[in-house]
Amino acid sequence: MRDNSRFVLAPEAGFLARLFLGLMLLFSMFRLVLLLRNWSLAAGIPASVLLESFIVGARFDMAVTCYLLLPFAAWSLLPVIGWQYRMGTVQMMPVLLSILLSPVIFLGLAESEFYREFHDRFNQLAIQYITDDPATVISMVWHGYPVLTYLLAWAVLVSLLYWLIRKAVFSAGLPVSFSRSIYITRTFPSIMVVVILLVFGARGGFQKGAPIRWGDAYFSRYTFANHLALNGIFTLTRAVLERKNSKTARFWVKRLPARKALEITRKMVLQPGDHLLLPDRYPLLRIPGDKGRWLFLDPVPENVVLIQMESLSAQFVGALGARYAVTPVFDDLSRQGILFNHFFSQGTHTHQALFAAMCSFPNLPDYEYLMQNSLGQQPFRSLPAILKAHGFRTLYVYNGSFTWDNQEGFFRNQGIEKFVGKDDFKNPRFMDPTWGVSDEDMFLRGVEEIDRLSKGGRRVFALLQTLSNHAPFDLPPPAPFKGIKGPDVLMPRLNGIRYGDWALGRFFEEARKRPWFNRTLFVIYGDHGFAFEQPKALMDLTRQHIPLLIYYPGDTRHAGLMVKDVGSEVDIMPTVLGLLHVRAINQAWGRDLFRPCSESAGWAVVKPSGGNPTVAMINGDEFLVEAPGLNPVLYDFSLYPWHVNQLTIQDHPMASILERQLESYVETGIRTLKAHRAGVGKEVLESIGSHGNMARLP
Repeated sequence: MRDNSRFVLAPEAGFLARLFLGLMLLFSMFRLVLLLRNWSLAAGIPASVLLESFIVGARFDMAVTCYLLLPFAAWSLLPVIGWQYRMGTVQMMPVLLSILLSPVIFLGLAESEFYREFHDRFNQLAIQYITDDPATVISMVWHGYPVLTYLLAWAVLVSLLYWLIRKAVFSAGLPVSFSRSIYITRTFPSIMVVVILLVFGARGGFQKGAPIRWGDAYFSRYTFANHLALNGIFTLTRAVLERKNSKTARFWVKRLPARKALEITRKMVLQPGDHLLLPDRYPLLRIPGDKGRWLFLDPVPENVVLIQMESLSAQFVGALGARYAVTPVFDDLSRQGILFNHFFSQGTHTHQALFAAMCSFPNLPDYEYLMQNSLGQQPFRSLPAILKAHGFRTLYVYNGSFTWDNQEGFFRNQGIEKFVGKDDFKNPRFMDPTWGVSDEDMFLRGVEEIDRLSKGGRRVFALLQTLSNHAPFDLPPPAPFKGIKGPDVLMPRLNGIRYGDWALGRFFEEARKRPWFNRTLFVIYGDHGFAFEQPKALMDLTRQHIPLLIYYPGDTRHAGLMVKDVGSEVDIMPTVLGLLHVRAINQAWGRDLFRPCSESAGWAVVKPSGGNPTVAMINGDEFLVEAPGLNPVLYDFSLYPWHVNQLTIQDHPMASILERQLESYVETGIRTLKAHRAGVGKEVLESIGSHGNMARLP
C-alpha cells in the first residue's frame, strides 16, 4: 500500500530547480566572458579577489534568476489552467522559454563590449543610446563591433538552451492532466515553498532590511573586481526603474537643510564683486563682478569660437605629457595659448558637455539628459542666448544629425540662430555611414559659415563640434598622417584622436587667412575622456580628465601659460563672458577661472554618465566620492601619470568639508531644477530692470 503521509516533491519544483541552476551557470559564464574580454583591466588584481567576484556576483545572479522564474512558478500554481496540465503547452515550453530567455543571452554577451567601451555595467547610457536614435546606434554597433561573431555565439547558446530545457521537460515527469488530490497534497505545497524561496532569492537572500543593491558588489578596493561582481541584467533593470522613480535624486535632496546647502553652494560659486539678484527666489542669479581678475585680454575679443572635440582625453595630449604623439596641432596651439591641465568634464557623454559648457549647469544624479527632459525647457541664461542679446550672430556646426540628443530643439530655444548638420553638406569629402561627415568637412564648413556671418563687421559666436573620434572610427582614406604607434587595443582610438587633431589643424590653416581670425577668442576642450585602463578608484577620473585651451591670437602676452587650478565645463561660460567683458545677468554654476574663488586650488563637482550614482568633489589634488548606499571615500591623486591613493577619511581634516560641499552643491542644484528656478524668464529680467534692482555697471 502506498504511503501518502510522506511529503513528495512535485515534479514542477524539480523542473524549476533545474532551470535555476542552469541560469545561474549561464550568468557565471557571462561574467567569465566579460572578464576574459577585458582581461587587461584585471592586471594586478589577485586571483583570490577575482574568484570572490564570482562568489559575490552569485547573489546578484540569484536575484535576477529568481525574478525571471517567479512568473513561471506563479503560473504553475494555478489549478486546472497551470502550464503543466496541457500536453501541448508542456511540449511548447522549451520553445517558449528559449524565446523568452534569448534576449537575456544576447544582453549577457553584448555587455562585455559595452564594458570594454565605457568601463561600466549596463546602465542608463545603454537605454539612452537605444531610445534616442536606434538607427544610428545599430549602425555604430554593426560597423564597430564583431556583430556576426556574437550573433553566432548567441544562436549557439539559444539552441543549446532549447536542447537542455527540452531534455529537462521530458525527464521531469510533469503531469499533463489536473488532479485535485495531487494538487492539494503535492503540487501546491511544493510550489509555494519554491515561490517563497524565489521571493527571498530575488531580494538577494534572507538578510534583514533592504534588498540587494549595487553597493553590495563593492567588496574590494579594486573597481574592476567590484564591477565584475555585478549582473548586467540587474543593473539595466535598476536603471530603467530609477529613471522613472528618481530614487537617487531623493537621496541627495535630504543631505542637509535646504538653507544650509544653499549657503555653502553660494560660498563655493560666488566670486568677489558678484551681485546677487532676487536671492530669495534664485540661488545664484547675479551680475558678475570683476574684482581680483588676474588676466585680461587686450584688445577685447570681438568673436568667440568654441570647439568641442569628441573624446579628447587629456591623458592623450602631448602638451600634457602623453607619449603617443597624436596631438601635434593641439600641442602647438598650447604653446600659443593658455592651457588648463586639471580640467574635467561634467559627464562621460557629449550631452552633458554641451549642456554644461553652454548653460553652466551641472550634471546631476537622475537629471543627466536635460536637453530631452521637460525640466530642460527652462529659459537658461546660456552663453549663446547672452551673446545673442549683446549683438552676436550665433552658429552651430556639427558633423551629425541635430535630432541626436534633441540638440536643435534645445539650442534653438537657447539662442542659436543657424544650424549646419550632416544633411546640410553637399558633396562632402567623406561621409561616415553611422555619424555623418568628417571632421575636416565640418571644420571647413565652419570657416565658410563664420565668413558669412561676420560680413559687415558683425560679431559671431560659433560652436563647432567634432565627431570622427567615435566608434566605429570610420575615418577618410587614406589617412592624412603617417602611422601611429601604440598598443593594438588603443589603435582605433589613437587614429581617431590623431585625425581629429589633423582636422583641427586644417581649420586653423584656413581661419588664419580670414580677417576675423586675430579678433577671435578660440576655446578648445574635450567633451569627455574615455575608459582605457584599469580603474584605480571608485570613480575613474581619467574618463573625465580633459584639456581646456584658450587661444587668442590678438594678444600673445600669455602664450604658453599652464594653469593648474581645478575646473570643469560649467566654468567655460563665465570665463568666456569675463574675457569678453560681458557683465550680463546669469545664473552660472561655475566661476570665472581668471578670478579668485573660495578654494585656492580650484574645485569641480563631476559624475559619470549613464545613471552611475557616484558623484565626486575635486579640490586641488584630492577628491571625495559619494553615492547612495556607500560611505564617502577620499583620495589624493596625480594626473601625469595618473596615480591615486585612498586616504583614511576619519583622519583627514578636509574630508567633512568636501563632503558638505559636494552634498550642498548637488542638493541645491536638484532643488533649483525641480522648482523651475534654473532658468530666468524675460519677464523676470524686465522686472529686475524696472524696479531698479540692476546693479550699476561701470
